[in-house]
Amino acid sequence: QALLTSAPSTEFSFALENRFMMPALSSKAVSAVFALKPAPLGLVATHYGNADYYRIFTGLSSAVRLSEDISLGMQVDYISEHGIGEYRDMSHVTFETGLSCTLSSSLTLGVHLFNPLASLNTLPSSIEAGLHWQQSDDFSLVAGSSKVSGEPLSVQCGLSWDVMNKLVIRAGYMSSPSAFSFGIGFRTGSIQADTGFLLNGVTGLTSSVSITWTLK
Repeated sequence: QALLTSAPSTEFSFALENRFMMPALSSKAVSAVFALKPAPLGLVATHYGNADYYRIFTGLSSAVRLSEDISLGMQVDYISEHGIGEYRDMSHVTFETGLSCTLSSSLTLGVHLFNPLASLNTLPSSIEAGLHWQQSDDFSLVAGSSKVSGEPLSVQCGLSWDVMNKLVIRAGYMSSPSAFSFGIGFRTGSIQADTGFLLNGVTGLTSSVSITWTLK
């Protein structure tokens, strides 16, 4: 959420993820970022599952600059779960927050906390922290870690290479669950299309695709 302060213009996105190549576990998402002044506005809605069980997640976010180098973002979330048979429907309201700090012209630190209200609801909480190193306009590296309540610590790293300002090649790894990822993005005019793949030796392949339209 903190990076909303860096949004140069309004944009709309649609994404589709096919988890483990099983349509019943697919998720769909739509989002929008409005580059408003003095504070930007972000909207997101996702749907995961099938006719027997599905979860709908909606969020409303914004961010402010605390200083020239530090931005703080926050998002209010509404999550509803629906099942059949003996499973009852459930709804949750929570929030998440993030902080972005520019350490130097090429190094940025980010911290994100989800659901600090875990003692009041049945949702897991999580905390993430990472560093982003912009080696040049075309190449960047990221490294970070995340911890979800009840799960082991996960360490992640990745790289992004922008080829001729049109094609973006990405690759990454995370430790828990152990998985490699790779993806390609393509930009033309106000449209950007991205596709990615996550490969786990146990659960197999997860694919995703997204399209972003930027109003310039």
